Amino acid sequence: MNGKKTGLLVVAAAICVALSPAPVCAQEAAPSTDAPAPWSKDVLDTFSVIPIQEGGRIKPLDTYAGFQLLGSNGRRTCKTLDGESLTPMAWMLECLFFPERASQYKTFLIENPDVLSILGMQATKDRDRYSYGDLEPHRTTLFQMAAQFSGMPDKSRSPAQNQLINLAHNVSQFQQLTSYLHFARHPFPVGDNATLSALFGGKESVRLSDILSAAAALKAEYTRINTAVAQGSDAAAKADLERIQTLIKEMDSSVGESTALTLIPPAHPEDKEWLSVATLATSVFAFKADLGPQVEIVRALEGLVDHADDPAAFSQSATALNQSIVNLARERGEYDKVPMELTYYRADFFWNSLYLYILSFLLVAFLWMRPKSRVLNITTLIAVSIPTLLLVAGITMRCIIRARPPVTTLYETILFITAVAVVVALAIEFMYRQRIALSLAAFLGALGCFLANKYEVIEGTDTMPSMIAVLDTNFWLSTHVTTVTMGYAAGLLASAIAHVYIISYALGLRRKDPVFFRNLAGMTYGVLCFGLLFATVGTVLGGIWANYSWGRFWGWDPKENGALMIVLWMLIVLHARIARYIRDFGIVMGAVCCGMIVAFSWFGVNLLGVGLHSYGFTSGIAKALTTFYAIEVLVLLLGGIAWVWRPVPAETSGEETQDTTPRKKLASSRA
Repeated sequence: MNGKKTGLLVVAAAICVALSPAPVCAQEAAPSTDAPAPWSKDVLDTFSVIPIQEGGRIKPLDTYAGFQLLGSNGRRTCKTLDGESLTPMAWMLECLFFPERASQYKTFLIENPDVLSILGMQATKDRDRYSYGDLEPHRTTLFQMAAQFSGMPDKSRSPAQNQLINLAHNVSQFQQLTSYLHFARHPFPVGDNATLSALFGGKESVRLSDILSAAAALKAEYTRINTAVAQGSDAAAKADLERIQTLIKEMDSSVGESTALTLIPPAHPEDKEWLSVATLATSVFAFKADLGPQVEIVRALEGLVDHADDPAAFSQSATALNQSIVNLARERGEYDKVPMELTYYRADFFWNSLYLYILSFLLVAFLWMRPKSRVLNITTLIAVSIPTLLLVAGITMRCIIRARPPVTTLYETILFITAVAVVVALAIEFMYRQRIALSLAAFLGALGCFLANKYEVIEGTDTMPSMIAVLDTNFWLSTHVTTVTMGYAAGLLASAIAHVYIISYALGLRRKDPVFFRNLAGMTYGVLCFGLLFATVGTVLGGIWANYSWGRFWGWDPKENGALMIVLWMLIVLHARIARYIRDFGIVMGAVCCGMIVAFSWFGVNLLGVGLHSYGFTSGIAKALTTFYAIEVLVLLLGGIAWVWRPVPAETSGEETQDTTPRKKLASSRA
């Protein structure tokens, strides 16, 4: 399950659901099937760049909306009832300002029909999307079962139980989002109480912003009346005291649902935690600080609710909200990177790189059919270089936004390994010019971008989270993590080149071209040498970091063992080649095994659930790794069979000469 979707959150939600009424989206109005008026581009842009704090960092509201929708819907768009496609920002505005309408959009992806069986619902498909309106009648059962399953050990839960916990989390977040502006929809009655009427300028009802603006006077009046009552004052004073207490309770109850969006920068520069409307209300009454600018944000939110059906007035209120929040964030120095992050996500570097790598791979295929075409050679090289530049640009922008090195999360290891592998492959192509490395560059680029995008969809969470304490150091992230990840990239690239050798050899391709195989083996050998350097340096630096952070250089942690296995295996293969225990074919078979070891060190250790390094995701990894290892075993078997039954291609290196003796006669005497 996703890292953020913890059992504790679901347990809390299950307790709350028994104590609270139905959420605003189901309570305030009957579900509407009216088609929504399209949100204007100006309004969407105005909201998109509003900063919000989530997960310990400041980000655009558009980023927050994108991952909220992705986490529940499995994609960054959703469909309205009439089939219109909504962007994440448009969907969030629907949730905030038209919750009764948003509750009818099918934004909850359920991939296991057993989840529906647990809830007592009828499955229409094995994998389908449902609206909040579909799930609302089963809300209590959903949270009760999620609370029960979340108390079970992770490894004992079934896939359906894990998905039900995730669904409960998503539904809970949707409820919080649609209820966020409850305070703005319901003014607080003052009645005929003379004290409150005088305090609020004779108004019969007041908004939350009015109460917060008058908080100091209200507290002073409450203190005066409470003192008078304690001294035995008349019944009128007691009535005033009770009415003020009732007003405060009503306010607390109303803003208690306004916790989802921490949009309000705090007043004090030393305060790092931003405020939601609920925490702002608490702060106003708890402290003497001037929170006037923060209260204006609440007033702007109320104006947005008032003008939700008036596009022109709504746009003006949106601009006022944007300016209020952005100005406060700029004063704190926390806004500068928000526009850049919005540009980063809108540029969609890695999806665009995926499409371009696929296109370049098709061009490489044409190049193999027309190898002497100079135009096609140049075009293909440019076609592979463009997505590589996009990939590097995306990684660079992430570094600038986070002020971090390029590798801090498992997601970023996929991007960085892909970039390193592609760049090294292009360098090899420059040296050998046989289109082999160029083909691998296009293939590995497409595969890496696909895996990165798939990871983001599966996790459904922000891929630029705040660092956990033990990793919060740019020096070691720049040295140990970067170098050891380059070792991973080299091991996987060597394995990819080795696959070309083994498959070509087994299928009898290029049998009359011994230089082809010799060059492939030379590429594999060179990349393994490159990988050994970075894997060794990275592993040693990791030990130094461990000694600095945990007081021991080596603790036989699974991740440490995995890194050591990579180094030892590369040493074994390279020394065996130097000592002539193996030749070219032994090099490539060893490189395939190296790729399997890298996969274990990279992702496999997280499945063990032990050790100080098991902080990565595990959802879906067991099946993927099993499939990967099964394929690799088949490749090794294919290579072994071919080695026994096919004559050896020329392996002339130094005094070595071609050997055409069938391998089945030499299997017992040669390694």
